[in-house]
Amino acid sequence: MNDKVFISYAKEDYTFAEKLYDFLKDSNFKPWLDKKEILPGQDWNYILRKSLREANYIILLLSHTSVQKRGYVQREFKLALEYYEEKLEDDIYLIPLKIDDCEIPERLNKFQWVEYNSEDCFNLVFSSLCLQRDKYESFKRKQIASKETFAYQEIKEEFEYGNTTKFELKANYIQFTDESIPSLFEVNAMIKGTYIDFITNSRRNFLEITGEVKDIDGIDWYYELSLTPNMITKSVISINENFYCYTGGAHGIGVIKGLNLHVNPTFSIVIQDLFEYEDNNKVLNFISNFCYLELQKIYNEWAETPDEEIQLQTKETLFWEGSLLPEWEKYESYFITKTGIEIIFNPYSVSSYAFGIQIVTIPFTELLKVIKEKDKLEALIQKMQ
Repeated sequence: MNDKVFISYAKEDYTFAEKLYDFLKDSNFKPWLDKKEILPGQDWNYILRKSLREANYIILLLSHTSVQKRGYVQREFKLALEYYEEKLEDDIYLIPLKIDDCEIPERLNKFQWVEYNSEDCFNLVFSSLCLQRDKYESFKRKQIASKETFAYQEIKEEFEYGNTTKFELKANYIQFTDESIPSLFEVNAMIKGTYIDFITNSRRNFLEITGEVKDIDGIDWYYELSLTPNMITKSVISINENFYCYTGGAHGIGVIKGLNLHVNPTFSIVIQDLFEYEDNNKVLNFISNFCYLELQKIYNEWAETPDEEIQLQTKETLFWEGSLLPEWEKYESYFITKTGIEIIFNPYSVSSYAFGIQIVTIPFTELLKVIKEKDKLEALIQKMQ
């Protein structure tokens, strides 16, 4: 537990990343490296985002290449910084590791970095990881000892069917340990229900009505569901629901959903619940424009668009027609965090499959500038602290 380490690197630095991966694996941590973990046919963008989100620690390999390169490595840096905002100030979460004489990006200056000179640097990284892991474990023990309401356990289930073609089902979900609280009993039931729906509905794709496995020739099929905490407070729980399937085609498909719940009593929080009706138009127009500008930046980094073409872009020319209209249904998949909301854009929602899954973070501070009736949102923010 608390041993997942995401290694972020530029592809030119893979040799070093692999060396670090081997060291961490031999040191009883679970490092994650895209070339080691992503299987043929899987949606690499989905799997990478999921692994980054679920990591307990992130090691950023800094080099002349990675700090200057446009594209996904910069997006990983940005996402890592966003996730850091959800941690405690004294948590060790981001570890910058310099592998050559590069300049540290300004946004990473606050973090103590390690410089590669010998195997000693790996030992320093190991010490930091162990220190934070001990902190996590100590906190968990205190939760259990005090019967802390929001302690939970992770449950993993795997099923395999078939002969020449295999059908594999994997699920990872959480269950809160203190079900004496009615709200947590209800939340557990919702999570378990989603898991059961996933398993039973997936099986019908490769089982006959008789219960026999269908005779299908081809590449193995793979289904995976992950239900993990995005945020847990005593008033609001945000669950990250990740679904991925591959059925032998050109590529698999991954989808992320946000399950946001108020607890004590339990009820779901849809995005429009955060605002008063009188502010709906202002909020929707703001979210629409904010998401467009953020997605535009991501797209142009990904596509390495020339500056002269960027100047000509509009919502209608860059993304699917109507995909960013100021309508609630366009933004209904989201997470609540302590500092804002994260709007989820799944594959094909705004652009082609290759653009992948994108998540746009909108700080509460920006939303409060837009709305007139602030009391409801401010009250919720206060409850989550």
